[in-house]
Amino acid sequence: MNKLETIMENVTKAISMTKGEDVIIYNFSTVNPFIDRAVVCSASNLRQVSAIAQNLKDECRMNGINVRVEGNSNSKWVLVDLDEVIVHIFLDEEREVYNLERLYKDLERLESEYNV
Repeated sequence: MNKLETIMENVTKAISMTKGEDVIIYNFSTVNPFIDRAVVCSASNLRQVSAIAQNLKDECRMNGINVRVEGNSNSKWVLVDLDEVIVHIFLDEEREVYNLERLYKDLERLESEYNV
């Protein structure tokens, strides 16, 4: 398993374990040579946003994956940078405000490949 597959396995597992919702995975490699995937997911409350981010951080660190996090337990949007993969975790209402789906509309969607 290559590094990208390992990261994505950890991402999908962590989001699934903490009941992340409306997961969309984009092929980002066509617009940025340093990022292969962008993942967007939602949570229904701040506690869940924080739980998803923490679970993702824990899963990845256990597997030797670099993790950088922007946001904290009170954030409505947390960004987790895993080198080749960027994960956006939004509070439901905040996701509607920023509407990354509109920004990423021309990118290939891959969530069906990851069974999320």
